Amino acid sequence: MIIYSTMHLTIGITDTEIRYPNYPAWIKGDNVNLEIIRLTPANTGDFKKCDGFVLSGGVDTHPNFYKNNRINYPFAPDKFNEVRDKFEMNVFNYAQEKNIPVLAVCRGMQLVNIALGGDLIQDIEESGKQNHRKLGDADGMHEITVIKDSLLYETIGVENCIINSAHHQALGKIASGLKITAFSPDGIAEAVEWENKKDKSFLLCVQFHPERLAQQTEGNVLANNIRKEFLKAINKKKTKILISKSIMNIINPATEEIITKLEEDNIESLERKFELLRKGQETWNQVLLNDRIVILQKFSELLKETIEQGAATLTSEVGKPLQQARNEINGACNRIKWLTENAGKYLADDYMTIEKGLTEKIVYEPLGVVCNISAWNYPYLVGVNVFIPALLSGNSVMYKPSEFSSLTGLRIEMLLKKAGVPDNAFQIAIGAREVGEALLHLPFNGYFFTGSYKTGQFIYEKTAHKMVPCQLELGGKDPLYVADDIVDIKNTAAGTADGAFYNAGQSCCAVERIYVQEKVYDQYVEEFIKEVKGFKTGLPTIEGTYIGPLTRKAQLDIVESQVNEAIIKGAKVMVGGKRIAGKGYFFEPTVLVNVNHDMSVMREESFGPVIGIMKVKDDTEAVKLMQDTEYGLTAAVYSTSKERAEKILSKINAGTGYWNCCDRVSAALPWSGRKHSGIGTTLSHTGLRAFTNPKAYHLKG
Repeated sequence: MIIYSTMHLTIGITDTEIRYPNYPAWIKGDNVNLEIIRLTPANTGDFKKCDGFVLSGGVDTHPNFYKNNRINYPFAPDKFNEVRDKFEMNVFNYAQEKNIPVLAVCRGMQLVNIALGGDLIQDIEESGKQNHRKLGDADGMHEITVIKDSLLYETIGVENCIINSAHHQALGKIASGLKITAFSPDGIAEAVEWENKKDKSFLLCVQFHPERLAQQTEGNVLANNIRKEFLKAINKKKTKILISKSIMNIINPATEEIITKLEEDNIESLERKFELLRKGQETWNQVLLNDRIVILQKFSELLKETIEQGAATLTSEVGKPLQQARNEINGACNRIKWLTENAGKYLADDYMTIEKGLTEKIVYEPLGVVCNISAWNYPYLVGVNVFIPALLSGNSVMYKPSEFSSLTGLRIEMLLKKAGVPDNAFQIAIGAREVGEALLHLPFNGYFFTGSYKTGQFIYEKTAHKMVPCQLELGGKDPLYVADDIVDIKNTAAGTADGAFYNAGQSCCAVERIYVQEKVYDQYVEEFIKEVKGFKTGLPTIEGTYIGPLTRKAQLDIVESQVNEAIIKGAKVMVGGKRIAGKGYFFEPTVLVNVNHDMSVMREESFGPVIGIMKVKDDTEAVKLMQDTEYGLTAAVYSTSKERAEKILSKINAGTGYWNCCDRVSAALPWSGRKHSGIGTTLSHTGLRAFTNPKAYHLKG
């Protein structure tokens, strides 16, 4: 199986004040497929990327975290670090929740005992035990006895051995669920693990420092065995996830009813599909470009012929109102039209020099087998942005629709193959996060993802070592500015409200924050509110519904949190502001005023039916606020002056600029993001060539 030779693991090692570099040097060794993340409280999201955790040594845990809360004791540190204590307990609790392997060293072992309800001997010597502290700068050394019926014994294979010692605290009351598996001659616990390992993840806690033993000849075997056993457990856990098959419920977000159940792929089925694509790619590339164009134009015709069935399926699983679902399919057909009509021009050989004795040309060769991990909010549109130019360019494609739009993905596969795309040129991967992650371990020649910044960053980091193209179409916090020279404020308000609330705001290029020049602010807000109050909210299957449910239940919490935080900080709700009671993931279309950039609703992606409108003095203030973001997808300006709008847009670091329009995409223009909005390009001639490797030919003679 391909997976075992390419397994890429991410190990999180908690930060420590004392000799941190020893830990990654020991764990990583010469393993090129091992990535180390230094886990700090400042980067709380990093531990969710990890396949295993090392809880490192360091300063004593604050006594407030266990029963013996005496602050002053012999060898107490000058300064505790309660932030670190709390963070590491969160990491450990997360590891238990997700069954992620943990290796705990010295302080880490003590913290695990505390986290599970045990306590500590605050100072070993004070309690009459022998000295376990360092001897100057050097570790102490002493013998330990290892219990035979234990993970530690299975790991190191000896009952008695010499370990290092650099601690003045030890385990007191052993937490429920743990057992001592090694002890020193004076009875101090030197290792603990689960008492009952059934249904538990790997946990090995040692009081000594294997990362420093690894530097000593006599301790090297002991340290390496612990390291190998830890990595073995992580590999086993990850492989189990990748080879398991799950049943996935497809839920209607408007009714919360289960539409159907689908079996997810696993690594074995994905590898079979990959191998089919690898063998078939060259055959597909040998099909003449004109013939590939005809096949994909036939696919577009089939989309149109079956638009009602396609729209109904899309609406049922995503919650998009029926007319918007039809609009999406028609939009996808328009993009296919442009891409197929221009493929011959932009994929043909480019002759740069033709003169006597010399021809210089560029040939656009396919990447090979590409992986398309797609999005749920516009599965047809974001899908055709990738798999159409990929197939036109001669690539074979593994297409993974979002788990929230899997039925639409299966429909796309069915129509592509009905149009004439062979099995060995297009395969579909069904499943949620684990399936997406499994794809990252396969040797694709390119990865093309549409989705959130956090997931895009994860994919980018996981595939970087392969040195193949990784293109990311990510989210946005798209700003819009209404200048004071606007004449038709009513139509401007109507157009911008549509830009904010279309598809319930679930668009990467939806308007997410609005700035209005103070002279027209009051009138604009009044007209904007009138427009929003006219939006029909309800079941997406009813004709005329404009706002349907959110696709994902979890997004309700995010939108609600942003609104509530804004209110606490002084924002005023003009329309909406809360969930809609009853079945379905509905949230009222919400308009907030008196907002500012201290509020997450003006800084973090909302991806829901909520908008903040902020008054500004002039263009200078508007530009400053529009630039105040980690995203860079689109920006819009409404003004009677094209020159004024272009001047403002030229100062905004975004991939797309709009004048007197918003939330639109043209197949003729490149679609690209900057900063946290992504990397790479789809659509236009650059999007066609994104799926190729240019080769230069120097032909003399």
